[in-house]
Amino acid sequence: MARKIFLLLLALMLMLSVLGCTPEESPQEQLRVASLGSPVNLNPLFIRDNFSFEVVSLVHASLITFNNETLEVEPSLVKEWSVEDEGRTYVLNFNDNAKWTDGTPLTAEDAAFTLRVICHPDFTGYQYALFFNAITGSQDYHSNHNSPLADGSIEGIEVIDENTLKISLDRQMAPFLTYLNFFPLPAHIFGDVPVAEMEAHDYSRNPEVTAGPYILNQWVTDEYLYFVSNPDFFLGQPEIDEIYFRIIPNQEAQLIELINGDLDLIPTAVKLEDVEELEKNPNIKIYSNLRLVYDYLGFNMHNPESPLYNKEVRQALSMVLDREALVRDILLDYGRVAYGPLTPLHFPFDENFQAYFVDKQKALELLKDAGYDEGFELRLILNAGNEVRENAALMFKEAAEAIGVEVTIQTLEWQAYMEAAMQGDFDVIISGQGSDPDPDLTFNWHSQSPLNELGYVNEEVDSLIEEAAVALEQAERTMLYREAQEMIVDDAPMVWLYYREAVHGASDRLMNFKPHPNNVFYQVHLWKFK
Repeated sequence: MARKIFLLLLALMLMLSVLGCTPEESPQEQLRVASLGSPVNLNPLFIRDNFSFEVVSLVHASLITFNNETLEVEPSLVKEWSVEDEGRTYVLNFNDNAKWTDGTPLTAEDAAFTLRVICHPDFTGYQYALFFNAITGSQDYHSNHNSPLADGSIEGIEVIDENTLKISLDRQMAPFLTYLNFFPLPAHIFGDVPVAEMEAHDYSRNPEVTAGPYILNQWVTDEYLYFVSNPDFFLGQPEIDEIYFRIIPNQEAQLIELINGDLDLIPTAVKLEDVEELEKNPNIKIYSNLRLVYDYLGFNMHNPESPLYNKEVRQALSMVLDREALVRDILLDYGRVAYGPLTPLHFPFDENFQAYFVDKQKALELLKDAGYDEGFELRLILNAGNEVRENAALMFKEAAEAIGVEVTIQTLEWQAYMEAAMQGDFDVIISGQGSDPDPDLTFNWHSQSPLNELGYVNEEVDSLIEEAAVALEQAERTMLYREAQEMIVDDAPMVWLYYREAVHGASDRLMNFKPHPNNVFYQVHLWKFK
């Protein structure tokens, strides 16, 4: 009863607050989508958060994509490809009707230019070290190119003609085809822009020339983004004319607006305790699916003076939280306990692999062996508006107290949270970690990866990851990744919490919405209303 009264009052407040705060009503069909947070950067080469990725996937087009069910590579800007020379050469054929929104044809040169940007010594993104340093000549370009522009050439990147690009590698890279899931930049817009200035370029805020299914019309920070369909989108003009992408950082508020018919889609953020009631509503459909993501409690291992620098301390903290109770009571079984970095959607996933069950006595012994039996304090940060993570933080705080560790919880708004995460301003962080459909562990676990934000280092793991990346047989890769996972988990750089199902709430009039493991707007150009 109390919850229903709260929702009723919230609904009244929303009705009073939103009057006059939205874009003008349009005679066109409009998809109204909610988001808990605002994007940071709309230049696709500098995405560092999920909210930015969601918006970028609306206004930009990727070279390839992935099937929502099988995760197999699907054509996009690249309509077909061939792999030659035992996996060292890739020939990509582009759609000949793709164009930028200013009418300029999108060609193989745009993709080649984007790769030169990524390989440039002044590039401030992370993709070079993770994805493209195996391209023949890229390391020489990255080390010795002395122009501020992404000009010149790289030996392994050859534009055969307007619609054909050839990429040669100096070694085999099993997941390389999946790395081509990037969004090219318009070479005719950025050709004269120094690479060092690209991230701060006005394009990051106002990408006027794009090639995706929608065009950004207006962006009011922390309020909304407004998109119109791209009539020249190479896969066909989208069925829905406009998208009104609203920033609503409160899940209760999103729920009320969905029930009232003022939203058409809440992607991935429906409150689990509301699912049962929403399923009774004939105007709402509920979708759920596993994602290539797990949530975790991450330990900052950069500071040698911190207790968390000690492996035994991290192992002890991994033994206090009842993750099965977390999944049962907080996720309401919309997910499963996570035990390591390989997700259930990855081919090397091992159903039998488990680690770190609750054992407070063993945890106390480990702390004593490490010299921390007197206890210590930790500061845990998490992002505001995520009730599941808030509950997980409270459960961890209570469990840690049982072994003498005092945890102070600090909840930060999204921008402050992201800054603290990037600067390492925390002891423990609750966050999520995603991966590509290929299980390559390089991204987060190689010691030299720019995404290795926790400071994890294990040279044996580095070697296993490197070996798995060049192995072409899936059975061999499975063995190597499972071995690497065991070593990583033993080092306890984090407490893997859960693989959470994404739960989406949508208006029953929305058709062709297909939940995807890592792309909310998968095939958005085919979505339509009844």
